Amino acid sequence: MTIENDIERDQIGTFSNKSRLEQALGVDNAPELKKGEKMLYLGEFRERVIRMLSKKQVARSAVFPEIIEAIKDKRAHKMLINGDLSIKFTGKYIKLANEIDKPYTTIHNSELKGDTGLVIVSDQAIDVEKIDV
Repeated sequence: MTIENDIERDQIGTFSNKSRLEQALGVDNAPELKKGEKMLYLGEFRERVIRMLSKKQVARSAVFPEIIEAIKDKRAHKMLINGDLSIKFTGKYIKLANEIDKPYTTIHNSELKGDTGLVIVSDQAIDVEKIDV
């Protein structure tokens, strides 16, 4: 018996234990909720966004006071930064996140849509009406 045979047997066994729906969808074909929306907000749901900046706004020299306020908000969980932007532009926001002790993540995803450069997000739905700065 080869390793390939063992792996194949394990995969078949795992597959047969799944429901017919899971088998039809396949492991890699699980539907993702609101994927198009999430790609507009750097991978997050709109209802979790507290504030957002466009790429052009992130590239400006000054830090927006609305972002300082948003990252200090008790509901703020983390900052997400579009990975297409240069550290020259995002560095001031990374420094801000570190000073306030909030985590940040740089998102590198070719499926991102729109012009979003940075978002401050909550870890739960908060549904802020005006997120644009």
